[in-house]
Amino acid sequence: MPTLRKPSKLLTIALLVTACGGGAAGEVAATVNGTDITVAEVQAMRIPADGGEDTIDKELFATDLTSAIIDLVVVESVRTEFAIEPTDAEIEAKIAQMTELISTAQGITLADFLQNEGLTDSQFQVIANQQVIRDKLMEHFRPDVLPGSDADAQLLRNAEGFGLVNACVSHILLATEEEAIAAKARIDAGEEFATVAMELGTDGTAAAGGDLGCAALSRYVPEFAQAAAEARLGAVTTPVESQFGWHLILVRERDEPTLNELKDRITGDRINQLVDGWLLDTLRAAEVVVNAEYGTWQLQPFPQVVPPAS
Repeated sequence: MPTLRKPSKLLTIALLVTACGGGAAGEVAATVNGTDITVAEVQAMRIPADGGEDTIDKELFATDLTSAIIDLVVVESVRTEFAIEPTDAEIEAKIAQMTELISTAQGITLADFLQNEGLTDSQFQVIANQQVIRDKLMEHFRPDVLPGSDADAQLLRNAEGFGLVNACVSHILLATEEEAIAAKARIDAGEEFATVAMELGTDGTAAAGGDLGCAALSRYVPEFAQAAAEARLGAVTTPVESQFGWHLILVRERDEPTLNELKDRITGDRINQLVDGWLLDTLRAAEVVVNAEYGTWQLQPFPQVVPPAS
């Protein structure tokens, strides 16, 4: 069960922005190591909001300006320091990979995703370029880290417990053990779990046949999580008591990372720490001047443009 790591704030364009305020497109928004970033270049990162191209929400503009500054600094730095420069083929492959991930995770097309997030095709290419750069940086730093060991993986498993176990679960919540035993008898006799749940369930999931969806077992109270972790797939448990009442639990799917997957995760986290450290050092060493109309460049807690107060 591979674990998806959240993209670094330092190398990924912020996605949730909209638009309110003024600014000439040719005006310089920031200067980075002697190179200007114009208002137009920042605005081009995003589909114009309803307010029109001349309307700028300064708080959200600062988010995109941060991304433009980071992109300029990082792209130049990896080129000069590590000779990293993504090829068109690598970027196209990353776009295909990201498109598939969007389709799998969200069930929508890339066009719909871009529309929902207000992103242009060209900006999505920038994001893909950044992800290729991060992949290459991780490979560069990989020899510098100690790989995760069996002991490390076991410590992680002990520490995170049910947080590492994902399961697709349904349940029927009842007030008493006697009611739960009677409900299980009906299911054992051939009635559908969902039918009994809709008739007898006492919580909000009853209307959905008791379906709780798929999630980490750590979201549940300990008694429920323990029972779901130990349940035989496809078989209804005996009644399980929690602070909410008595549950009949049906686990449809369950997935837990292997020791090797945990070791890979630990190794990846260690590499990411080195990459993020390099990114922070590089950004803090850059000469960045932001037009006061659009905010100020702040290095703590991490490099970003802080929008003006008004």
